[in-house]
Amino acid sequence: MPAGRAAGVGPRAAQGWPAGGSVGPGGAEGEARGGVRGDSAGGVQGEASGGVRSEARGGVRGEGPDRVRGEALGEVRVDTLGGDQSEARGGVRGDPAGGVQGEACGGVRSEARGGVAALLILADGRFPAGGHAHSGGAEAAVAAGRIRDAASLEAFCRGRLHTVGLTAAGLAAAAAAGLDPLALDEAADARTPAPALRTTARRLGRQLMRAARATWPSPELDALAAARPRGAHQPVVLGLTARAAGLGPSDAAYAAGYEAVSGPATAAVRLLSLDPFHATAVLARLAPELDHVAARAAEAARRALDDGPGVLPAASAPLLDIAAEQHATWSVRLFAS
Repeated sequence: MPAGRAAGVGPRAAQGWPAGGSVGPGGAEGEARGGVRGDSAGGVQGEASGGVRSEARGGVRGEGPDRVRGEALGEVRVDTLGGDQSEARGGVRGDPAGGVQGEACGGVRSEARGGVAALLILADGRFPAGGHAHSGGAEAAVAAGRIRDAASLEAFCRGRLHTVGLTAAGLAAAAAAGLDPLALDEAADARTPAPALRTTARRLGRQLMRAARATWPSPELDALAAARPRGAHQPVVLGLTARAAGLGPSDAAYAAGYEAVSGPATAAVRLLSLDPFHATAVLARLAPELDHVAARAAEAARRALDDGPGVLPAASAPLLDIAAEQHATWSVRLFAS
């Protein structure tokens, strides 16, 4: 805030009255140089020089230029140059230069220019990356009787999260951190012993690459697409996509870890006619473990910058590998994998 300016008072509004603004019976008051200023009882106050500033009880406060700052009673705080910062009890805190950094009591930390919104887009199940056609092993597990209800779905997703989910999160975080994607693709091959799963990973990687290049064009994505025309492993493409979107290693790890459990949970709803509320509750109960997995993956990616891809997680799930090979031979199936 410039020297000599009181919080909530503009340069032409020392008494709280607008220059060229308005005041109404509901208490709204406005002033701006290219922006807005308002003040009401329990309402909103804003000021901007080419930006926006707002303040409310339980609401948001912001200040420009091109800079948003939010503050709420026990709620949200935002402070960035061209990005987002938030702080909440059990929520997210961020403070990057030109980006978003998040830190939560439960553990989300997002650090890059792209921000939380880009992470939400990337992790959204409606992002056209082809994941909806794959069950993450759930279809074979349902057929074998290993997934029967919400409790067994939770056990399945927990095992998947701490094995293949951790491995995928490490690869994605490393790609977002800037490691050589071709070296990471080879590391992914070594960590995927089942041919059926290697084929699936590359097919999903190719589909994600198409969506990523259309959404966040990047020379790095173009280079990987040219080097791997039949598709690179999906976690590697995911991490490079996160990088193109301005996200960091932690963000990529969260996206990969969440995908590892959300895919089977969604598939179980279709396969078992499971109550979607119960499937979503499974994901909510796994959230603290997802925080832990993402943190481990991001830390491994940081070490891999110095020591190479060999230090990335290489957890495996042999039963998933066996089931994937069996599933690939089925002549009738609801999901591709």
